[in-house]
Amino acid sequence: VGMTITYDGYLAFVTSRGLVGVVSRNFTDAYYYPLTGGDDEQVSNSIACDESGGIYVVSSTNMYRVQWTGSMLSTSEEAGGWIADYESQCAPDDGVSLGVGSGSTPSLMGTDIADDKFVVITDCQDVMNLVIFWRDQIPNDWERLPGIVDRRIAGQVPVTFGNPSTNFTFSEQSVLVRGYGAMVVNNELRNQGTRSPVVASGIDFIAPRGAEKFEWDPSNRSLKSSWANVEVSIPNGIPTMSQKSNLVYGVGHKRTDWSFLALDWTTGEVNFDYPFGTGPRYNSAYAGTEIGRPGQLYTGILTGMTHMS
Repeated sequence: VGMTITYDGYLAFVTSRGLVGVVSRNFTDAYYYPLTGGDDEQVSNSIACDESGGIYVVSSTNMYRVQWTGSMLSTSEEAGGWIADYESQCAPDDGVSLGVGSGSTPSLMGTDIADDKFVVITDCQDVMNLVIFWRDQIPNDWERLPGIVDRRIAGQVPVTFGNPSTNFTFSEQSVLVRGYGAMVVNNELRNQGTRSPVVASGIDFIAPRGAEKFEWDPSNRSLKSSWANVEVSIPNGIPTMSQKSNLVYGVGHKRTDWSFLALDWTTGEVNFDYPFGTGPRYNSAYAGTEIGRPGQLYTGILTGMTHMS
């Protein structure tokens, strides 16, 4: 399902049935760890690794830190690992979801030594929440938040995309993180029944709309929304950003056009919207937007790749 590389140069992976593995790049050494969520546990997202050997896996039942020690994999707290609950009890039947539970590959927040450090996902409630977990040891003075299922959760905030009266929100993309900011894009198709193919996201009256950014405040240890753009549509692609330009880049959709779209990270306002094609062949279909050489953006599309320079 997902693969990445550890900081000490091993290949790390997870299977859909919850087997986590670490393999040397010459394939001479291999280590495995089965997740413990039961026979019905599924994994449908990729994984993340930190510089301390933490491998972060979100399944249909739990959020895991599987600790790679250099000689073994473990979720025991003595080894540096942990297991946490999250609100995972849903089974979307919308044709967009890739599996049960969270739709987001874990993202890591906090890079400087003095930073609070978190792993970030969205959960699986009707109105989904942005959820951040303490990545390392939970602070001794931290108390479990009222009504929250696990003490390791440092913040849990509903994602409404600027519509406080909404009764359903959904995202199948990893959360975009920079500093203490975290942005979520809306993937919930409008005006359409269940089992809709992802290609329907290229129809103007069906394409999802909305993006919302949240900020962690370390001074009072709180998570809150900082802006929401209710009109923008990044239907199914994974956005990225540039710290230098302070812009979020993604594949947008408007009327019949697919485009490279840029949002201001601070305000959520559209900076530019550059069309590159019309029709289903240009659908981003879960692809990630990548920043290349100065002035160049790349993305996968349903029939290949495209770029802007």
